[in-house]
Amino acid sequence: MTQTILDDQKGNALRFSGVRQFESKLDFAAFSAKYVVAGSELYQINRRHYRVESGEYITGNASIESNITIDHPSVVKGICVDVSRHFIEEIIAFEFGNNQELTSFILEREGMVNRFNTQHTQLGYAFRQLEQLFTANAPSAANSLNAEIFYTLAECIVKDHSLLFRQFQQLKTVKIETSQRLFDCIHEGRLYIDRHFLKPMNLAEISLQAHVSEYHFIRLFKQVVGVTPYQYLLHNRLQYAYELLIQGQKANAVAELTGFADLASFSKAFKQKFGISPSKA
Repeated sequence: MTQTILDDQKGNALRFSGVRQFESKLDFAAFSAKYVVAGSELYQINRRHYRVESGEYITGNASIESNITIDHPSVVKGICVDVSRHFIEEIIAFEFGNNQELTSFILEREGMVNRFNTQHTQLGYAFRQLEQLFTANAPSAANSLNAEIFYTLAECIVKDHSLLFRQFQQLKTVKIETSQRLFDCIHEGRLYIDRHFLKPMNLAEISLQAHVSEYHFIRLFKQVVGVTPYQYLLHNRLQYAYELLIQGQKANAVAELTGFADLASFSKAFKQKFGISPSKA
């Protein structure tokens, strides 16, 4: 079942889907983002496989040709957004002026496929808001939305991808193809951390997912993301710890859940990041 919630003549569309099994060719629009609310989806793009788990989304532009496979015992729910070139270009012009490099990066670069965890992006936040709307008010969700939502989504896309563009430019390579390959490696490692940050993990394990050596991964990750893989892992754990604490969970339990050796080490790291002790959260 796929329900079109809202669309227009400009190429913008917002759809909600729920299926157990599905296999088909799937086209991307000028810019498309496909968010998995529950379950998982498998995309085959340029002979590579991209699995998108619950709480993640995949993005691409019109250069992307893909096949999607859904095969799950329970209903896989998703939200798909298509945003027109005109809307993206209008936001770029307003925020950055005549930035053809950024426009090309978002809308024209071939094979520009990215997966994201919704906890770390502007568009991810928008998807979570839409998920809440559809879950709480599915029959009348369309009535509470209008064309402004596409400008909001376009703003999120441009903000997220302007950051990606700056990160991409940090890669000092001769060939664009090499930069793209290394950029993909970094994001594979980053996504692995996002998925498994509560589990014990080491650098060898992460770099294996990124398909580069440990030293190369550390150097590239810091060059692009601005922090080391360990600092990024620690950030994820502490951010999650903060959310648990404000929900009323005890510091001892949160420290253990988020992988700290003891309460003292957790409290020290927490205070360094947030400026307050866990008891004050």
